[in-house]
Amino acid sequence: MPSEPICIRRAATVEEAEIILAWLDERGVMATIFDPSNPGVAAFGVTDLEGVAICVKDQGTADLASTFLREHDLERATAASSSQSNTSSEIICDECGKTVTTDPSASGSTFECPHCGAFVDAPGEGELEPS
Repeated sequence: MPSEPICIRRAATVEEAEIILAWLDERGVMATIFDPSNPGVAAFGVTDLEGVAICVKDQGTADLASTFLREHDLERATAASSSQSNTSSEIICDECGKTVTTDPSASGSTFECPHCGAFVDAPGEGELEPS
């Protein structure tokens, strides 16, 4: 008797699941999408309202896929954190009231307002609000 598939991840949409499938396939991990709209899915009982189940056939494959997915999630979180710290900010010039956009390198410095020429202080790191 074949073993039941092991769900390694749930995707919000079939399209997202297909992207994850392709990504895993590039790494040599064979996975399958169990879509609730697929009539064969009910027999496995691995789908519900939580999303489209992405499953593998055995625990060894599940462990490998989970490792890859954790590494990928960590890379994405690190990239998102990095991009947030490199985001420009908007400051209102006290003199003319117009918005001045700054880049991260301006943090903690003083520069001229491009609209009126008044000096504008850019808040230091941690004080900037991303735009």
